[in-house]
Amino acid sequence: MSTTLLGELAALAASVCFTFGPTLFTIAGRQVGSLVTNRMRLLLGTVYLFVFHWLRYGTPYPHLATAPLLYMLASGAVGLALSDMFLFESFVLVGPRVALLILNLSPALATALAWFILGEHLSLPQLAAIGVVLGGVSWVVLERGEADASGQRAHRHNTRGLIYALIAAGVGAIGTLLAKVGMSYGIDAVSAATVRISAGMLVLWTWTLFSRGLTPTADALRAHPKALGIIAVAVLIGPVIGVSLALYALKTVPVGIATTLSSLSPILLLPIGHWVFKERITPRAILGTMIATAGVVWLLTL
Repeated sequence: MSTTLLGELAALAASVCFTFGPTLFTIAGRQVGSLVTNRMRLLLGTVYLFVFHWLRYGTPYPHLATAPLLYMLASGAVGLALSDMFLFESFVLVGPRVALLILNLSPALATALAWFILGEHLSLPQLAAIGVVLGGVSWVVLERGEADASGQRAHRHNTRGLIYALIAAGVGAIGTLLAKVGMSYGIDAVSAATVRISAGMLVLWTWTLFSRGLTPTADALRAHPKALGIIAVAVLIGPVIGVSLALYALKTVPVGIATTLSSLSPILLLPIGHWVFKERITPRAILGTMIATAGVVWLLTL
């Protein structure tokens, strides 16, 4: 099996992880709030990866040269601490499926940045396949709500939540590009994930201490102890396994392909949104799923 195909399969596996992780994070976030959930996510993720790195390499933290270390630290600060701060609030306001649909703008932005900054050109069929995937998964977010008694058709989603998801997409694209540059120095995915998540954790918890958020965090977890267990499981699935797979894909295939294949969570979230969050799955959503699936198959055959 070629390295390119392994990278593509790793990106698809990351999508599965990024489906179940946000679902659990949303359940926990509705109990203790998005800020507390994100704080514990990065803290527990750092602990998990320190242990995993220590078991695999004999040291809890990787020894990297200055350049890749700085790139991965910057990627974690921007792509995890800042981007996910907006994304997690969007999870609570509009739900994980809609938030991740909007987040699918991030692959397109990352592709454009990689094209102009890194000179990573994709072929016309590859760009077309990416466009089909992104078009399919973004189709549903354009839906409006049912007509009310006055005949007016109301928007289904919270505006602030949509704006937060858009900000997360833009900032996340920058974090992805920084990670791609850092990975170009030959570091492995586990080391990269360890540095990246520790940087995000450091930035977010520094802000937590300065903003006096430590006591509210502890109080929220004491009031909802089950939420901590949910977060712990979600962290293992998403930020640890999912991020490691996504970084491996980013190392082995172009940015546009890696980010597109690892961003299929909205499609996989359709049945979860229906059964867990009681969202109505419309024919439009089903059509978007079919379009995105066709795009993924096309992209893999290229």
